[in-house]
Amino acid sequence: MSQAGSLSSSGGGGGGTGITWTVITADQSAVAANGYICNKSGLLTLTLPASGTAGDIIRVTGINTALGWRIAQNAGQQIFFGTSSTTVGVAGSLSSLNIRDSVELVCVVAGASAAWNVISSIGNITIA
Repeated sequence: MSQAGSLSSSGGGGGGTGITWTVITADQSAVAANGYICNKSGLLTLTLPASGTAGDIIRVTGINTALGWRIAQNAGQQIFFGTSSTTVGVAGSLSSLNIRDSVELVCVVAGASAAWNVISSIGNITIA
């Protein structure tokens, strides 16, 4: 059964930034200062915002996503995970391997060609 709703968190839960958590059941574009609980029977694709501002935070976790979630990129964007990085642009992505995998991203280069760093993760994440 799908659920929709949101929960706002500030202070310790949002790292001082005020993260709003939302259960999502369909592919969509991400918005900064939001956390997404991916709940879809198939692969759920969350696309980075078209433009980022340094310090923007996005969090993603899974529940009931048998095929996991994927964070897709727009043209010119890239995600860095330690010493690894995604392919620049729409061909690059991060994907979960397990239902409850989670990541937190922070924008480190602003603009349409934004660069994002993974600053925390749980589980097994695939870099493409």
